Amino acid sequence: MEKNTNSQSTIQPVENYAIERAKQNIRDKIITGLGKDFTIEKARKVLGENFDIELRIPPPNIEGHLSFPCFPLAKILRKSPMIIAKELADTIPIEKDGYIDHLKEVKGFLNIFLNRERFNREIFMDFEKYGDDYGNSMEGKGKTVVIDLSSPNVAKPFSVGNVRSTTIGDSISRIYKALGWNVINDNHLGDWGTQFGKLLYAYEVWGDNEKIGKDPINELLKLYVRFHNEMEGKGSDDGESENPMLTEARKRFKLLEDKDPEMTRIWSWFVDLSMREFNKIYDRLDVKFDYNFGESFYSDKTDEVIDLLEESGIATREEDGSLVVPLDKEGISTPALIQKKDGATLYATRELATIIYRIRRFQPDLIIYVVGSEQKLHFNQCFKVMEMLGFKTRCAHVDFGLVSLKEGKMSARKGRVVFFDRVMAEGFQKALEILKEKRPDLPEEEKIEIARVVSVGAIKFNDLAQNRVKNVVFDWDNMLSFEGDTAPYLQYSYARVQSILRKADVEIEIYPELLKENEEFDLIRKLSRFPETIKEAGNNFAPHIIAQYLLEIARAFSVFYGKIPVLKAPGKKLMMSRLALIRAYADVIKRSLSLLGIDTLSRM
Repeated sequence: MEKNTNSQSTIQPVENYAIERAKQNIRDKIITGLGKDFTIEKARKVLGENFDIELRIPPPNIEGHLSFPCFPLAKILRKSPMIIAKELADTIPIEKDGYIDHLKEVKGFLNIFLNRERFNREIFMDFEKYGDDYGNSMEGKGKTVVIDLSSPNVAKPFSVGNVRSTTIGDSISRIYKALGWNVINDNHLGDWGTQFGKLLYAYEVWGDNEKIGKDPINELLKLYVRFHNEMEGKGSDDGESENPMLTEARKRFKLLEDKDPEMTRIWSWFVDLSMREFNKIYDRLDVKFDYNFGESFYSDKTDEVIDLLEESGIATREEDGSLVVPLDKEGISTPALIQKKDGATLYATRELATIIYRIRRFQPDLIIYVVGSEQKLHFNQCFKVMEMLGFKTRCAHVDFGLVSLKEGKMSARKGRVVFFDRVMAEGFQKALEILKEKRPDLPEEEKIEIARVVSVGAIKFNDLAQNRVKNVVFDWDNMLSFEGDTAPYLQYSYARVQSILRKADVEIEIYPELLKENEEFDLIRKLSRFPETIKEAGNNFAPHIIAQYLLEIARAFSVFYGKIPVLKAPGKKLMMSRLALIRAYADVIKRSLSLLGIDTLSRM
């Protein structure tokens, strides 16, 4: 089923920010300071193609704003890193209005102290020039990425486990749009396979149309669970033959594959019922798709896959008639099973058909699959088969850890799941109770809107704030906490700045040279790193890099606001300059949260 929502970004990609200009200027000076015989090309012949003049952020307890490690150069220059750093510190000229204020050798590092006035002036020029597009880049200009995300199973509840693919994939989509890519979001619905044979059998034996119509997902789940419970009690007599219920389920799925009218009618009904429920959740999460191509869309495209594999000679027919692709020579011990002995296709067959279709239709430079870690072997097999067939498009499996309950791993067949709509309802109620206690002055409608935004943000940030490969234990208190490193904390920080700006009620002008305090410059430097943070998050498929950056700048703002007066600053020019700084901070908070799919509020 296809649904075109025209979700392409309207943001304009830009680049060449203050921090990039400063770094490039300093790199050039370091290369000049190393002498006329030194070139990057010569260094790479000795140190490797990835060598560069890398400027790092020093640890918190080390002086300096940027740092260059001289250790790799010791092999080329035949000097100790300490001597190289000291010579550079003494050699590089300090220009009156340049980027460098002074240099210092620290244990083999050349530590760079930036000219605050010059850097402040340039970063505020960036804020003024780029506005809402601050942080965007042209890195992906002319490139297309297809992102496979969410992909819930039809006729099963949208659980908190499904949320991970949805929130991680949506954030990666937003990040790639900010990097200038043409992004295509595809919701690869799980609407095909033997499980539908099980459900069709269960519906035929125990289904109740009236109950299903009133509560479709719960009732379909009950049928699925009942099938497995009943099947466990009906094993084969000889202990070797296939379970008779499973045999019946396979027959029904084969009928569905062969387009049996009755099986197709019931299956289509299940799909429609499920999509209605899924779309309610997507609307709540503000997640949009360009296409909703389920596995069934590719069911008539698997014959070509089988023909390609057999014609190329990389697939082998087994004695029982099944088709496999041996991968042991490619470093994968488990062969890819493409077709069963009864002629039925498999998950891998449809996956290969999906990749081929996407390459032909969208001509992407990259295809990203946001799917759990348990599918790692499956994607390793499929990507390797595509390489063996001669396809060159890069495919990346962006895996993530499981979501589990305190009682253990979730399982639809055992009925042990947490429905996401229940999570949302619980989060909303908790947020509303806090607002009623802390902000009884707010109108009821405003409380409801704030509770909606805060509850969604809290759940998303809980998922995105840590490295995606880590497992998540579902815990009500941790997931919906409104204290600590959470979205509500960041949303409140943004709202507090809006309150200050409303209270000031002045037309803001900026005098960058007045922002001389350490707390001011620390916040300015952290804001300058926003563009490179987006690039790092995109290159590593890692939304948590944005989340951790958000917490870092929020802490810097907290320190600044705790020590530096804004509205009571000595002098109007200084007050306006500090207002300009906190306004820029709020803009970056809002943009960063939006890359995680989280909204902000002007008051809380």
